[in-house]
Amino acid sequence: MRKRYVVTAVTAAAAAVLGLGSVGFLWFGESEADEFKDSAKRAAFCRTAAPLDLQRAEELSPHKRHHIIEDLNDGLPSRISEDFDRLLAWYEHPEPEHEQAARRSSYAVGGFIEKVCEDVNIGGIRASR
Repeated sequence: MRKRYVVTAVTAAAAAVLGLGSVGFLWFGESEADEFKDSAKRAAFCRTAAPLDLQRAEELSPHKRHHIIEDLNDGLPSRISEDFDRLLAWYEHPEPEHEQAARRSSYAVGGFIEKVCEDVNIGGIRASR
């Protein structure tokens, strides 16, 4: 009986910490995209990302798209950089078992680009918000 009470109390405490952490982040913290948007690197990042805009992207070969994403990955916050790395790895070796993770990373990368560069529409990102 006592063991079950301890497990329940620990579970409830963990849930409370996670809940408060996410609420605290929303109220008091800025997202990585917001922080990067305010950085000196933003202008160069957006110039590099401009060819990925939906209206211009048809002109890009997969090879060129890969290089643009590779160039964009320089100096990013670590959390979003992981998604860029995962997407780049999938471009280099598109193995079926990694496709789902690459799709999630592609969405995260596209969302980051659109949040930082308001004039760039990746396509499919804004519609799903």
